[in-house]
Amino acid sequence: MVSGFILLLLCFWDYKNILSHLLTFIIGLLFSFGLLGYSFYLLKKRKEGKGIYWDDKGIVFDPNENKVYWYEIEDIKFYKGRGGKSTVIYTHYTNHEKIRLRHKKWLPTTAHSIDWFWIEKPRDMHTNLMKTWKERKYEKPKH
Repeated sequence: MVSGFILLLLCFWDYKNILSHLLTFIIGLLFSFGLLGYSFYLLKKRKEGKGIYWDDKGIVFDPNENKVYWYEIEDIKFYKGRGGKSTVIYTHYTNHEKIRLRHKKWLPTTAHSIDWFWIEKPRDMHTNLMKTWKERKYEKPKH
């Protein structure tokens, strides 16, 4: 949310010469409103109780409430790439088709990424997630 507001303020930094760089101004406005819109969308989902969390059965890693069960996870790793830091959840290959059907996807996903850019206190979340996964990784869900 902060980056959207900063970008919006930067668009008006040289307000006297907006007409001379109108295309840059319009692109900056569109990009800042896109960031702000997505920020408010995630805030709304968080207030609804949706988002990234885990319980006794598994991890919910997106606002669509897609869940991966503890026993389906092969590994959880920290990843630092060009786009930023993230927590990557790798599922065991024997569970890919089952997860694909449950999430109603066209193709199976081998890894699920939680980007640190979009969440609060990502380091704490990653540490707590690793602890919980190590405790529960062999438990089958009780339906």
